[in-house]
Amino acid sequence: MKLIQPVLLALAMAALAACGDHGSLSNTSIANGAIRVSGDQVRLHAVGSPVASIDHTGEFSVDGQPVQVTPAQRALLLQYYAAATAVRVHGIETGKAGVAIAGEALKGAAASIVSGGDDKSADARVQAQADKVEQAAMKICDDLAGIRAAQGQLAAALPAFKPYGGLIGENAVDDCRKDNDN
Repeated sequence: MKLIQPVLLALAMAALAACGDHGSLSNTSIANGAIRVSGDQVRLHAVGSPVASIDHTGEFSVDGQPVQVTPAQRALLLQYYAAATAVRVHGIETGKAGVAIAGEALKGAAASIVSGGDDKSADARVQAQADKVEQAAMKICDDLAGIRAAQGQLAAALPAFKPYGGLIGENAVDDCRKDNDN
């Protein structure tokens, strides 16, 4: 059976899910910690600049000090916030899909042991679950694209945001899609 790779992937995903702080699934780190989603705050960490934050209402602050924004700037901040918090939601979906692979792989392995042979239907079920993991992971890439688009517009429209305008790098979205397109 060709279940070894999916089983290992699923077990790794399940282990990552088990290591999480289940009391606070709302903590998410993006771009190696440059963007952190915690509760209803998105915190931005740019090298050489104070921490900035965006809340669920589109309020923007730098080093704890509120920054006045126009309605158009607030709309962009809300787009950024929505894309960053979507990474959290889609990350959880990806983890759940990974756990489902483990379940299907274990069922297939047990069926194979009982029947004493290959179970092609088990392989098909595991592949179907693996496809769900890939689809869920691609949503994260879409979320990164949303962050990148909003950050570029914000850097141009809101001077206080300019230091945070490169947190999602130029190739990050393409690299994400390549990493998830197996």
